[in-house]
Amino acid sequence: MNVSRLNHSTSQLLNVLLAFLLSSCAGSSHPRLVSPSEGPISPRYLEIYSEQHVATLHFPPGVYTLNAVDKIGYYYRAPRKVAEHFGGGALWREGGIFVSKRNSQKLRGYVFRAGTITLVGNFSGAKHRFRDQPLASVQPDF
Repeated sequence: MNVSRLNHSTSQLLNVLLAFLLSSCAGSSHPRLVSPSEGPISPRYLEIYSEQHVATLHFPPGVYTLNAVDKIGYYYRAPRKVAEHFGGGALWREGGIFVSKRNSQKLRGYVFRAGTITLVGNFSGAKHRFRDQPLASVQPDF
C-alpha cells in the first residue's frame, strides 16, 4: 500500500472533521416546546425548497414545523429525519432548521447529538419561505 496515499487520505478526513467541528456549536440543550395552542410567536411553518447539507449531514427539502423556542431562536423540525452519511451507510438523526430571533433570514441546521442540540452550517442562502398555514395536501382526482 502506498503510504503517501494513506497519509493524504487521512489528512483529508481530518480536515473535513475539523471543518465540521469549527462550523458547529452547541445550541440550547433544552429549548421549550411550542404548543399548538400558543399564540403566533413565529410563523408555524418553514418551507425549504431544496436539500441542504453541511459536511456529512443532509437536510431534506419540504415543510418544517415550528417545534421549540429558546432565548436565541426558533427550532423547526424536519419533515423527516436528517441523514448523516458515513462510509457505505447513514445514521438517521432528529433535527431541523434553527432560525435566529435577531435575524429571521439567518438559518442554520440542527441535530440532536449526545442529548443536546448541535447547530451546524449556514443555510441563510437557501431558498425558503415562512408560512402560517401548512401546505394543502394534494388529492388525486379519481
